[in-house]
Amino acid sequence: MTAAVDHLKKIALELQTASGKTPFEFICGTASEGLCPFEYDLLHKVTGDQLHLTIPRAKLLPTFAHLSTPLRTALALTDLPEILDLTVSITSVSEPDPREIVRAMAHAADQKGCGGDCGCGCGGH
Repeated sequence: MTAAVDHLKKIALELQTASGKTPFEFICGTASEGLCPFEYDLLHKVTGDQLHLTIPRAKLLPTFAHLSTPLRTALALTDLPEILDLTVSITSVSEPDPREIVRAMAHAADQKGCGGDCGCGCGGH
């Protein structure tokens, strides 16, 4: 049986923007606030599934929540675009090592805003 995206699964994605393709990996459901909208969009999908997202700037941080900073780093976004046009392909869903879960939970709890002087109102600057 093919593993599906679910809580505490290790998710490997390929993110495609106009700039190219980028790998992105995370543990689903590690934030104390629960799943973010992006994680909900991925829930129950399996390897090979794709989704296309068109997200306006004002909704980027709420959509990606605790994944915003690592996602911006992976996509090399120095500034938030007016609209993020993103194709997401699930490349694998697996069981993470328990240490990876603890590390991901600690990282999600230690977010200090979006990581830049973006004027987004996140309070982390």
